[in-house]
Amino acid sequence: MALSGWSADRLAATLVYLVLSGSALWGGIGLINRSLETKFYKDYLVKWELGVEAFAEKGGRWPEFTGNNHLNYMDQVVKRMKRLGIQPPRSNRSRPYTYRLDLLGKDPQEIFLLCFPARMVIFGMDERTFFKVDRYVDGRVGLKEGRFTGRRAKKAKTITAQWRVE
Repeated sequence: MALSGWSADRLAATLVYLVLSGSALWGGIGLINRSLETKFYKDYLVKWELGVEAFAEKGGRWPEFTGNNHLNYMDQVVKRMKRLGIQPPRSNRSRPYTYRLDLLGKDPQEIFLLCFPARMVIFGMDERTFFKVDRYVDGRVGLKEGRFTGRRAKKAKTITAQWRVE
């Protein structure tokens, strides 16, 4: 059965509107996700970097890290920072060193931050977020280049990043 001219025009217009609406929605989601990643970097990671630097400058003593005491270790770091007047950045979780990055259309990323005297280790970022943050930190994008490096996690689809604090 052949379509009449009016029906063909109507179908074509509907398809054009659907494509334009879909493109606008896709672009909007992309902009929202980019802003959430930028906020994560600027309002969370950079503030932690500054906190680690301030802690070192004020002569803060780092607690002992055994490799099995991640939560206790970071609780002690936060307490010692606060004693020196350094406020850790606000998180959207109950602990300041955990963060949930919930991008539209993607699985949420449960981020865990581990701070040491000259570096921060960041667990739980997906590949896209890692490369976005890497571009912000040092402009050199790659797992093994620059101050922000990473390695793929063995079981999860995440990257464990290491940020050298200078």
